[in-house]
Amino acid sequence: MVRLVEESGRQIKAVAAEVGIDHRTVWQWVNNARLARIDPQGELTAAQRSRIRDLEKKVALLERDLAFEKKAGAFFRELDRDANDSL
Repeated sequence: MVRLVEESGRQIKAVAAEVGIDHRTVWQWVNNARLARIDPQGELTAAQRSRIRDLEKKVALLERDLAFEKKAGAFFRELDRDANDSL
């Protein structure tokens, strides 16, 4: 179930509804799996795990923004090239 949520990129509620399991149960499974990857030995404090998760979220947002910026740049370069070709 955790793999299905993570690999599909779909929301937990959607996956849970599809298989007929309460979304809170699936959320707990996914959350536990993520925590186990962050701290497999269980040595970090809750604050440290929280900080790592916050930083992972920020990295994901920055990666998304960067990908968008690259696509936008390519789009505008294409427009500029098309405008110069028509002269």
